Amino acid sequence: MSNSRTSPISPRGRAISRRASLLAAIATLVAGLTPAASALASSSGARSASRSERTSILKAYAANDGGSTSSVNGVYVSRSNASLAVVCERTPEAGEQTFVFGHSRGSWRYLAGGSRGRAGNAADRRLELACP
Repeated sequence: MSNSRTSPISPRGRAISRRASLLAAIATLVAGLTPAASALASSSGARSASRSERTSILKAYAANDGGSTSSVNGVYVSRSNASLAVVCERTPEAGEQTFVFGHSRGSWRYLAGGSRGRAGNAADRRLELACP
């Protein structure tokens, strides 16, 4: 009799098992380290704007701001009041700015804006928490 141990799993089976373990570990790591914007938004009672909402809100933002939307890093709509939205902007000069818009009579209108936490009433400030 020989002293060598034989494994019931073939070398090919071990390679597949290692690969599956590696993929599972990578998936767990990515899921744990990736910040989800929707998780941030949901903690503030807001959701990401739909494509059509985002388009019309950014149109109102550009008309109000008179500039480009290239520095916008998020558009969120209140879960409790779908006629309130916030546009999050980050610029090198002013830092993070938030602009709150209200939907009435078929269009979005500027309500308040400025540095985060300083705009409008309590509902507006709560909505600003959606900004990353």
